[in-house]
Amino acid sequence: MSEVTEDRYADFYTRQLASPTLARIYREVYGDDHPEELRPFGFVTRTDLARFADLLSLRPGELLVDVGCGRGGPGVSLARDAGARLLGLDPVESAVRGARELSVTLGLPEARFEIGGFTATGLGDASCDAVLSVDALWMVWNKRAAFAEMARILRPGGRLVFSTWEPGYLDHAKMLVRAGFTVTAKEEAHRWLERQLEVYRLVLQEADTLREELGPGAPVLLAEAKDTPATLPDTPRYIIAATL
Repeated sequence: MSEVTEDRYADFYTRQLASPTLARIYREVYGDDHPEELRPFGFVTRTDLARFADLLSLRPGELLVDVGCGRGGPGVSLARDAGARLLGLDPVESAVRGARELSVTLGLPEARFEIGGFTATGLGDASCDAVLSVDALWMVWNKRAAFAEMARILRPGGRLVFSTWEPGYLDHAKMLVRAGFTVTAKEEAHRWLERQLEVYRLVLQEADTLREELGPGAPVLLAEAKDTPATLPDTPRYIIAATL
């Protein structure tokens, strides 16, 4: 098994947008840095998105592949603003359906979204110009296989940009080099720790209300909020960029 069972978030995906309490938590913690219109799943900010745009350097007509795209908002925003094409891949069917709907709302109806994952994209060799992944790579067991797949689908000179958390036993940069990439950036995301911890604190504080609003989608969120804070200070959230 190469990927964590990411579909454990399927119930949460289908119910997240029905929780006004969770939306309020993100607004309170992130303020204007929260890209609420993109309906993100995770901790991406407007500051992150601006950095992704700089590192991807998308040109009009290029193909961006967003792996683990969720509802697709960040990838749609980046591709739309650059005049690029977009293909989003996610193993969760409800996320793909949501991404297709959101891309129309956000003004990129031609974007495509399909079922797919990090180690099996279903794409041809050298078939895209850039790959993006936002806060999803941590769910992949076999990261070496994932990076090999990214190297396979990227054209020579292609760019890979992703955000993820890095525990002490992992070194994403070394794995990227082994896969044939040149690492061009590895930097901690802006104010990531204090804000992520505050989200978790408020989630636990509002646990009863979130159970009512999220139903079967609540347990995975509450477990994450309970279990993650103890190790989070030693697991920095990085934005990493590499080229072939």
